[in-house]
Amino acid sequence: MASRRRFLKTTAATISGLTVFGATSGAAASTPYISTRDHFDDDANLASGHTARGYDTSGDVPVVDYGSASEIFVFAHGWDKNSDNPEQDALEKIAKADTQLTDAGYDYEVVGYTWDSDKGDGWEFGWFEAQEIAQKNGWKLAQFALDVKRASPETTIRFTSHSLGAQVIFSALRTLDSRSAWADSGYKIETMHPFGAATDNEVPGKEEGRDTYEAIQESAGHVYNYYNAADNVLQWVYNTIEFDQALGETGLESGDTPATNYTDRDVESQVGDDHGNYLDTIADDIVSDT
Repeated sequence: MASRRRFLKTTAATISGLTVFGATSGAAASTPYISTRDHFDDDANLASGHTARGYDTSGDVPVVDYGSASEIFVFAHGWDKNSDNPEQDALEKIAKADTQLTDAGYDYEVVGYTWDSDKGDGWEFGWFEAQEIAQKNGWKLAQFALDVKRASPETTIRFTSHSLGAQVIFSALRTLDSRSAWADSGYKIETMHPFGAATDNEVPGKEEGRDTYEAIQESAGHVYNYYNAADNVLQWVYNTIEFDQALGETGLESGDTPATNYTDRDVESQVGDDHGNYLDTIADDIVSDT
């Protein structure tokens, strides 16, 4: 795969005391992408003309749009309530993921996943609607993965995500695990790599996250979670709104039982306190874990 060179700066902006990860404006991304933009309204309901499992593409996504691929690495971005053009900023985050993973030595196809992370409103800036939309996007990402495997069973699929994108990929894994067309064929998501995951820290555990625990065991090769106790967004925003701690801040909740193919990676020393700093600092770790 030809290496793409698109270097983007990331910034953190504050809205009424809530810090939200954003990206600076720039040229459109060249990385192929799956899109479910405008598939949902501000109340997290499906918009007219869209279905629970439907998705769009940029027209150049391997396997579903053309040709074949030995591997596809899907990156799902996180929440965005700050930018003037959230879709453009999402594409830039996708391009950055492609660049950083490629520069770290990943030699296969990186594909973005862009979704309605900017919908909703209210005192928490639409956080609850964004979570619901993220969960519902799991059905759509799962359908993409199943479409790839049906067309090309030998293609390896990997997922990675930033922040609230973790709820998209974990929802997709649970959805796949529940579908006989996936489970009966022995398909797996080869590796999953959430970083700065904005989802509850008990989600992958056997005790409270049984559905996710079983999906990891049965439908993933290995899950690597990159967590950071110094993360400045998860410390304040997630804890304030959810009254809980995030998987990306603590790793799996202390005392919970992980699946045998689940690993927490402490990346605080590399990332520091900047929620937008993961791809700049741990792309090598992600590639090493593929």
